Amino acid sequence: MPDLLRLTAPLPRLEAWVDAFAQAEIPVLADTAEALEHMRATEDDVDAHILGEAFSSDPLMTLKVLVHASEQRRSRNAGLRADAETVTAALVLTGISPFFRAFGPQPTLEAVLADHDEALLGLSRVMQRAERASRYALGFAAHRADPDAAVIHSAALLHDFAEMLIWCEATDLMLEIQRRQRDDPALRSHAAQLSVLNVDLGELEQALMRS
Repeated sequence: MPDLLRLTAPLPRLEAWVDAFAQAEIPVLADTAEALEHMRATEDDVDAHILGEAFSSDPLMTLKVLVHASEQRRSRNAGLRADAETVTAALVLTGISPFFRAFGPQPTLEAVLADHDEALLGLSRVMQRAERASRYALGFAAHRADPDAAVIHSAALLHDFAEMLIWCEATDLMLEIQRRQRDDPALRSHAAQLSVLNVDLGELEQALMRS
C-alpha cells in the first residue's frame, strides 16, 4: 500500500482510498492509549462498560473497536445477526480477554503527527467537534428517553471519521484543502475535496462504512 502519511498526490478513485484505509493502522488519542495500558494491567477488574466509558470520547478508537467486532462476526459466519452499534456492545461480543489480545499498545495521534503541528491542530478541531456533537446528541436522546441513546451517541461521535482518517494518513493533502479554503472563503468543501483528493469525504465515509 502507499505510505499515506507522505502522500502528496491523491489516489485516483474512491475504491483506491477505501483499499488503502482498509490496511492502515489507525492511531488513537494518547489518553486512550494510556488508559488501555492501565486497564490491561488490571484486566480481571475490567468489564465492557468500563472500557466503553474509557473510549467514549475517542472517535478513532471507537471506530477501531467497531471494525474489529464486525470482522470477528463475519469470520464466525454469524448469519444475519447485525453488527454491534456501540463500543460496549462490540466489547461484549468480542470478550474482554480477546479484546486485550487483539489490541496491543496503540499508536497515538500525537506521535504520528509529532512533526505536523498544523495538521494535529486541524485534526483536533474535527475530533472536538465530533465529541461535542456526541454529547449534545446523547443529551437530547436521554431527554426524550430514547432507547437508542447509546447508538445515537456513537453515530454522532463517528460523524466525519473519514476526515479524521485523512488528517492522520494524508496530512499534506488536508493542509492543501485548508490552504485553498483559507485563500478563497467562497470555496465549498465539496469542491476543494474533489479537487485535491479526487473524492468527496462524505462519499468516502459511506464507502468505508459499507466495506
